Amino acid sequence: YQRRVHGDISNPTLMSAEEFKQKGNAAFQAGKNEEAVNWFTSAIELAPDNHVLYSNRSAAYCSQQLYGKALADANKTVELKPDWVKGYSRQGAALHGKGDYEGARKAYQRGLDLDPSNDACKKGLEECGGGMGGMGANPFGQIFGPDVWAKIQMSPKLAPYLNEPDYVNMIKMLQANPQSMNMFLKDKRIMDTFATLCGINMGSMPEDDEDMPQAPSKPPPK
Repeated sequence: YQRRVHGDISNPTLMSAEEFKQKGNAAFQAGKNEEAVNWFTSAIELAPDNHVLYSNRSAAYCSQQLYGKALADANKTVELKPDWVKGYSRQGAALHGKGDYEGARKAYQRGLDLDPSNDACKKGLEECGGGMGGMGANPFGQIFGPDVWAKIQMSPKLAPYLNEPDYVNMIKMLQANPQSMNMFLKDKRIMDTFATLCGINMGSMPEDDEDMPQAPSKPPPK
């Protein structure tokens, strides 16, 4: 499958669904979620039965907090590939974002029925266990709570980061899924943010004695 993309009309190019997907993945990783959605949509137009494309677009929608659209794509992912665990992880993420914690728990549990060792679904289920998205039991949920943006803006050290789309995207992911912290440990900006917010909320850094698994609700596109 190929689609003609008209940039320079004198030199049109043909792009495949796979190429669109790769561009979408790159945009997503750069925090350009709207652009990622557009690329994934172009790919879906060429390969409407490719479950990975809906899964990836669901992740991009989640990062924009468009949980209704994210859920629709997650549902389509499961419809196309009911034996693929990530589809249920996507469902759980979208339902979690919508505040439907019971629905999210059921989605994660369906994923675990397929693969009992799946870290994403296990952690997603744990986060939903408290009925409040896991924030009550998860200190990271408190650190990256609703007031995180105001705290970042108030910090001279952190405020400039808000001009960087990929940073904003990472904070949104941490808000939705605090357990995704391990994905960003190598990013100095996130570590600066974590240290600063810990100082605001707790007064000291917690002991780093837990190996947190990959984010359950926002696994990166395949």
